Amino acid sequence: MRKSCQVQYRRLVLVGTLAVVVAVAASAPVAAQAPQAAGSTAAAAYTAPRTAWGDPDVQGVWRGRQRISFEREPGETREFLTDTEVAEMERKADVRSDGRLNGKSENRGNRNQPNYNSVVSYNPERSQHAKRTSAIIDPPDGLLPAWTLEQVKYYAEREAMTAGRGDSDSWTDRPTSERCIPVIAPPVLGFWGMALKGEAGGVAETAGTNNVGEGYSNSRSGGGPYRIVQSPGYAVILQEQQGLGGGNAGSRVIPLDGRPALAQKFRHWMGSARGHWEGENTLVVVTTNITYPGPVITSYGPNYPGTGSTLTFTERYTRTGPDTMVYRYTVDDPGVYVRPYTVQHELGLYNDYKISAVICHEGHDDMPAALAAGRFDEITAIDNLNDVVSQRAPRIKQLKEEAMQAAEAMKKR
Repeated sequence: MRKSCQVQYRRLVLVGTLAVVVAVAASAPVAAQAPQAAGSTAAAAYTAPRTAWGDPDVQGVWRGRQRISFEREPGETREFLTDTEVAEMERKADVRSDGRLNGKSENRGNRNQPNYNSVVSYNPERSQHAKRTSAIIDPPDGLLPAWTLEQVKYYAEREAMTAGRGDSDSWTDRPTSERCIPVIAPPVLGFWGMALKGEAGGVAETAGTNNVGEGYSNSRSGGGPYRIVQSPGYAVILQEQQGLGGGNAGSRVIPLDGRPALAQKFRHWMGSARGHWEGENTLVVVTTNITYPGPVITSYGPNYPGTGSTLTFTERYTRTGPDTMVYRYTVDDPGVYVRPYTVQHELGLYNDYKISAVICHEGHDDMPAALAAGRFDEITAIDNLNDVVSQRAPRIKQLKEEAMQAAEAMKKR
């Protein structure tokens, strides 16, 4: 049965993609093994090659190899790190990775419980770290905007809905991520949509462990991988899973012919995406009609803090050189944040990288066992929920204070 599901999944992805790209006549440029940083004067003057039908060619497998903090760390006011600091971060990351391979560390999950053997987190590729101190480039302070007072109230309602439940009372208490059900990924922050980080998230680095705080809370990899394929009037973006802090893998077939978004009554966990070209090098994808699972807050992420009903998610894929791309996305959700925020990652072209389908058999096959375990040991299931509620509490308090301050600032304008 499992093998059959794998085959059907792969056929579905391949058939859906090939149906759109059958007209593709041009392939992406040859992969580069060590892409240079984007943003130079030469990159700004770069003009992307054209497809056979005249569109900018942004095809290929694009990866963000550089680790970067999503938000700027507390007390950090600089926009960039020094070369020495970056080198030391990369050295320490390589030491931790080698420790995983040699059995000298272990993975610990959301409640600081050992989970997978550390060897599954070993990466033979040497670490790369961005010089920028935060992936958020707007607001300029590198921090997420405050929540609105309405969002604070809504989240309190979600907490009330979740209270008293175990982490396996029903399938609604289990996160979509463990079953690889696609949701629109980048704006779905880890830790219940609140971007908890450091010790507040319960994942601080400790001796002898490889806590999943690298990539699970504030620190994230640099985006992707994305495989972009084009045909006349369409772009297809196949995304591999973005780490524990993001959403899930999925493929999107994006019309570029100017058609309007779907009517608002039609909503989807992946939303309704429409694309267009901006300038000589940029593919713009605007996603609306988004909805998210809820209102129960699952025991681990991803959980978008709002409903998605007021969210517009805008991506910009800008080719800056033969093997470099700047990927920016803007989350504009007036129902959640007092202002939009924009994130930037620098991607490199790696056409020799094989994107794999992330098939979560554990979550699919083990749902009956997970729910049965909750019934067998209700006390532990409730304890698991209470643990994460206590982890959320300091951040919720902070968000309430920020919302009140933002509301007061608006009144004074």
